[in-house]
Amino acid sequence: MADALPPDIAHGALLRGNEYGWTVSSFPNALAKAEAGGYACLGGQFQFRLDDGSTCEMYWLDANSTERKTNQSWADYSRRSCAEVLQRFLYLMSETDFGKEASSWNDIQIDPMKDLVFVAYFVRETDWSRLSARRPS
Repeated sequence: MADALPPDIAHGALLRGNEYGWTVSSFPNALAKAEAGGYACLGGQFQFRLDDGSTCEMYWLDANSTERKTNQSWADYSRRSCAEVLQRFLYLMSETDFGKEASSWNDIQIDPMKDLVFVAYFVRETDWSRLSARRPS
């Protein structure tokens, strides 16, 4: 996940630390490019990223995929994970009042139209294998 993403997937994202944060308008295209490139999407969350470098995380507004099923091909998992994340992302975009969310941070000036990003995590099959090998049994 900390590996650099190809430019077509990273397009519209800002890298802060090890996390890519896409503008909400560019994320669906990045997701489609990732799926076409054989990446799976583990999911992500909405954040406000401010010009001063601070981040206001909305961990309760997440769009995650379900676990890879036993014996599921990578291609099937890639398609399914991206579809699950997109469905939840679009639902949250349509149902969330981001202005209200921004106002919940007292004394912090947040422009929900400018500062809103979606941070997502993409993995290739080789990344998945390394992550799975480190999980406790």
